[in-house]
Amino acid sequence: MKKEKEQLQRTTHHASPLISQSFTGGMIIGIVLLIILAHVGFYNTYISHFPKFEDYINPRRGLIHFTAIIHFHGMMMMGWLLMLLVQPILIRKGNMKLHRLAGRLSYVLAPLVLLSMYLVTYSSLHRESVHEGEIAVARRVALDVPLIIFFAILYLLAIFSTHKPALHSRFMCSTAFIFISPPLARTFRAYLDLSRDGSIDMSKNIIMILAGIITVIDSWRTKRISPFALVLGFMVLNRVIWYIRDTPFWHSIANAIVKIF
Repeated sequence: MKKEKEQLQRTTHHASPLISQSFTGGMIIGIVLLIILAHVGFYNTYISHFPKFEDYINPRRGLIHFTAIIHFHGMMMMGWLLMLLVQPILIRKGNMKLHRLAGRLSYVLAPLVLLSMYLVTYSSLHRESVHEGEIAVARRVALDVPLIIFFAILYLLAIFSTHKPALHSRFMCSTAFIFISPPLARTFRAYLDLSRDGSIDMSKNIIMILAGIITVIDSWRTKRISPFALVLGFMVLNRVIWYIRDTPFWHSIANAIVKIF
């Protein structure tokens, strides 16, 4: 009886036109590519210093000191990506019991991811407020704070839609977009010799295009507006915020945000 029930769950799941083999396969490929990108982007500034992580001089950023916050942040980011990779694999194998168990892990992991993002941003804001002034702080807020907010929103939407697998899987998958820009921008700086602002501009443009393509394809395939449209909206808003980062208008907003931090 138990085996029949599990088989029925597998059959029901795979029969859904909204959670297809192609969707889970695409998610697996996307997360694998993102993990590779993370290793490429952070190789020079982090991974290559394993295991001693001794202080060093970065030509662009000065003295780099590896703190516990940096290590904690790296572990949480990679932990989240690995969870996103495991989930569609379990779905494809029909192991929904283990899939749900891994999903419950996110109840602990997601707050830790948010905490690590907050701590890294707080540390950067404190350092830049002391050494580089108000403009640098406003830029840091524009770069990091929207991603923290977007991740929290997408994760909460995923949790609130657990009873709708098509929505739930897409919102969980969408959280991966938050992780693309940092390693992508670092890759451009390291291998294309772009400036910091130039690399960030290019990475944000590429992410917007990618979100747009996925939104169109998923909307066309499911014959309804894709949840990825929300991700596209977030990425466009993120691009706009970065675009106005040096305006008095944004500086006033950034100052208010810093007071909360």
